[in-house]
Amino acid sequence: MNQVVLRVAITLGTIFGYAAVLAVLGMSYLWLVGLLYVASIFAITAFMGIRAYRRGSQQAREVVKGKLLFDINEKDVNKAIEKDKELPNEMKKLNRTFMIYFMSFPLMLAGIWLFPALQSAVVPGVSGALQQSLGHFLATYLGYVALFAAYTAIFSPLYYFTFKPVQFPIIATDIKVYDTGIVINKNTGLKAPIQIQEYRYYPERKFIELKMNNQIYRIYYKDIDKVHEAVSKMV
Repeated sequence: MNQVVLRVAITLGTIFGYAAVLAVLGMSYLWLVGLLYVASIFAITAFMGIRAYRRGSQQAREVVKGKLLFDINEKDVNKAIEKDKELPNEMKKLNRTFMIYFMSFPLMLAGIWLFPALQSAVVPGVSGALQQSLGHFLATYLGYVALFAAYTAIFSPLYYFTFKPVQFPIIATDIKVYDTGIVINKNTGLKAPIQIQEYRYYPERKFIELKMNNQIYRIYYKDIDKVHEAVSKMV
């Protein structure tokens, strides 16, 4: 499933789900919504991780049936990394960017403070306007839907554009390149043709990068030009 479609589906599901909890139980159970939010994050993360692992393992079993072109181990990677003089500065820059996430704490506090104010304004207004035509429960439910929709509309774009996700490249230490694809760190298979969002080649720094979804795989090798020649035909 497309990542954008998946995120929209999850967002809509949480809006309607949390609204149902408060419509049935009332605002006194707002703590339950918070608990469900944390639980849903862990559940979705675990589900996506398990699915990615299974898909990668399955593709790895298929890829290894092909002809082995390059077998790159940790020693090879470390030798190539030693020649990448820009890596320390790159890591420092990424770490500084990552620290920005800690600045999101005031934003979270603002959201917690604003939620009751939104609730007192949005829910009575929407439910009051719809109660005569839809009845008390459905009007209240739609009031909470409007509340969570407004909250999401305010804070999701603000958080995303202020604190964009930082993607640290995964430096692979065990890479096997076959004519049928790539196996990274033994259990992640990328079967050709490899579906990626971006492919980068840095001959002076001795690595290539493959960006897919929320992961960036970086492959270092002394003869990276030869690896690039083989991998570029798979993407």
